[in-house]
Amino acid sequence: MIVREQPPENALLIDSRSPAEYASGHLEGALNVDLSGFQGRLRSAEELGQLEAALADLNGRIGASPDRPVVVYDRGLSTRLSKTAFMLALGGLQVHLWPQGWEAQATMQTPSQPQPGPPWAKLNRDILLTADEVLRGKPLLDVREPNEHASGRIPGAQNVPLGAFSPTNAAELGLQPGQEVGVHCRSGARSSTAFWLLREQGIKAKNYLGSMLEWESQGDLPVER
Repeated sequence: MIVREQPPENALLIDSRSPAEYASGHLEGALNVDLSGFQGRLRSAEELGQLEAALADLNGRIGASPDRPVVVYDRGLSTRLSKTAFMLALGGLQVHLWPQGWEAQATMQTPSQPQPGPPWAKLNRDILLTADEVLRGKPLLDVREPNEHASGRIPGAQNVPLGAFSPTNAAELGLQPGQEVGVHCRSGARSSTAFWLLREQGIKAKNYLGSMLEWESQGDLPVER
């Protein structure tokens, strides 16, 4: 969910900006966490289990739990914000994005200390698309730029650049509430932004987190050029 005014009460606040930006002024109690750099192969049950274990450890360290909402904020609906929020949601948390409206309240300069809790995560498979699910013919949108799509693409993927997405135009893209569709990009960051914009409009989007970096690294996955 994208927050447009004030976030839920008692939310765990996550600032996904750079450490320097965080140090210059952040919301009271906010923790500085950026998960946008995640990359990893996610094809086997073992690999998915390892990711769930890593997210459980993270949730424990930052004191996140399924009964407490998490609000991730940054300057605008950036890929850094979107992917960090996606990774936390993937771990089973109730996540909200706050891209603007928080700035005037960001006056704290002392780093906030986490209140650790027990490790916990439950991988949310309803929002994750894997390479093997793509191979089975799941509808897929490639949100990279046209030149990237032309240079190498997943067979059957429709190219809709991220810039074509808005919080209200899913119907113009040929998508209807309740429809299932996968999204991918190069590293799973731009597709995370598309994921949230579509989910906000009732589209059952799933993010192929591995995206082209994973796809092209696997010898058994076809690439069109």
